[in-house]
Amino acid sequence: MISFRPLVPAEITSLAAIEQAANPYPWTEGVFRSCFGSQYFNYALLLDDVLQGFYFGQFLGVESQLFNICVAPQAQGKGFGKMLLTHFVEQSQLRNALDAWLEVRVTNQKAIQLYEKLGFIETGRRANYYTSPQGREDAILMCLPLAL
Repeated sequence: MISFRPLVPAEITSLAAIEQAANPYPWTEGVFRSCFGSQYFNYALLLDDVLQGFYFGQFLGVESQLFNICVAPQAQGKGFGKMLLTHFVEQSQLRNALDAWLEVRVTNQKAIQLYEKLGFIETGRRANYYTSPQGREDAILMCLPLAL
């Protein structure tokens, strides 16, 4: 059975292990640690009580921002990324966010397609924002308007 629950700082080691396995440029445990606080909403996706993926979101003012979304390599291709993103959007709406924001590497076409499928639109770019094997790559800024 699939379920969601809030993340807790005691899980940072497990989160970092998933992140390192799934991401060529993973967050450090220090970055994970810095993303727990009253303005953050961070959730785990579990399958039969086993952690399969997670996201880190922040709500400030009238906007939410997705900082990180990750699915364990062995769990990819099962729709968990879409479930996590949908949950993030629902949590943003519960907080009365007017917009949901994220940024993504220009080369991460799989993620971009998922974001677009859920209604996110490109609003701009940050040139040379991310480190890459070729040196630097752009970040695409994306927004999902939530207000009716």
